[in-house]
Amino acid sequence: MKRLASRCATLRHVNRQVRDGRLAFRPFSCATTFSAVRTSHSFTPRSLMPGTVEVSKQRFEELLESEMVHFARALRPHPMTLQQILHLTDPAALRTFLLEELPIRYARRVQLVESLPNWKSYPSMRMIRSLYAEAFRRLRALTQDDNEDTFRRTLQDIKRKNANMLFHVVRGARAVRTNKSFTDDQVNRFLDEFLTARIGTDILSSQYLSITRPDSPTSIINPECDPVTVVRAAANDAATLCRHHYGWSPPIDIVDVGQVRFPFISQYLNYIMFELLKNSLRAVVERYGSRQAAEAYPIRVVICGDQDTVVLRVSDCGGGIPLADMDQVWSYMFTTAKPACEEVAAANSASSESDDEDSDDDGVAPLAGFGCGLPLSRCYVGGWLELNSIPEFGTDAYLYLNRSGNGQEALRTDIAELPVPESLLANGNSCDAGGGAPLAAEL
Repeated sequence: MKRLASRCATLRHVNRQVRDGRLAFRPFSCATTFSAVRTSHSFTPRSLMPGTVEVSKQRFEELLESEMVHFARALRPHPMTLQQILHLTDPAALRTFLLEELPIRYARRVQLVESLPNWKSYPSMRMIRSLYAEAFRRLRALTQDDNEDTFRRTLQDIKRKNANMLFHVVRGARAVRTNKSFTDDQVNRFLDEFLTARIGTDILSSQYLSITRPDSPTSIINPECDPVTVVRAAANDAATLCRHHYGWSPPIDIVDVGQVRFPFISQYLNYIMFELLKNSLRAVVERYGSRQAAEAYPIRVVICGDQDTVVLRVSDCGGGIPLADMDQVWSYMFTTAKPACEEVAAANSASSESDDEDSDDDGVAPLAGFGCGLPLSRCYVGGWLELNSIPEFGTDAYLYLNRSGNGQEALRTDIAELPVPESLLANGNSCDAGGGAPLAAEL
């Protein structure tokens, strides 16, 4: 088993070179293990760098696929806290960490997609698999010798290409459910794990891009996040969207108790509050039908906390959620509105062609219809989110957040259930049953 792990470890640091239409790579560690690699006799040895071994492009791709399985099954990601990420302010040290960490996370995401039954039958899943596999390859082609600009441009490009990942994965998961390959519970577990892992990866990438921003380097995490300011911005955005769709918006009252400050990512809190307020606005508008009738029933947001926890409550008088639907509101498959995912995905596809890693869609978002606002908000939380419904009256949403920022991301680190891709087995490669390093057979 050690021999197999050693042979696979030769790909851990790969420097790709193109020579006469063929791909060559040079191991930066365990160089002697490449004595088993067959070189191409059609290639002139003098043109290769010392310690470089030439293989065909097809074989190189097979080796990368094998390495991706090894990263997913034998290496474990490092769950982080907001406080830990907040203190990652040295670009060189963070780049070193990300060169090791991000490929592991991308490889596990690829394997998670491949765990779905008949995943190749779904265009969205093939797209996701392709995007993450390409991200893995691009990061593994980088070394510590590459400068900061090269690494930064690579991260920006990966983020830009993956901008529509939410829509791809939700659409693909719904297609899997529609074909009855998975139950709703299985699809929800898949999406929870996939999206939670994606959020963590995005935070790490964004932290590096933020601290290396030429004009104003800063952390993506605000150490003194003011939830009142964030809620007001989210309320303004939600009200504007409500007015666009309905012509008017119910009033929103914001009550601040105690001037709470805590380390958090403002844009994530904005997303959560925007989703909660958007749901409340829609419920009140559709229940009362006119601005005059709704004036007496404002949506109220209360913000408070103690030394350990920040609490935000959103209360509305929009008629409540039927108790029979309470379990379903946490499902990515459930929505009471007309599905809107396809239209927005098309709009975002056009906007994602921009080179700006922080670019946003310029179109107007739907007020409802994705079916993933509440469950996705739970992925962002780093705490917990509760809903209490009073039928025929209204709904209270309670958001509890860790005030110290020491809550660890909910990242699965076990490897027992990750599959071995059939393509590797078909090519003569294999993995041991215990999740060890894959064998790059016949090197």
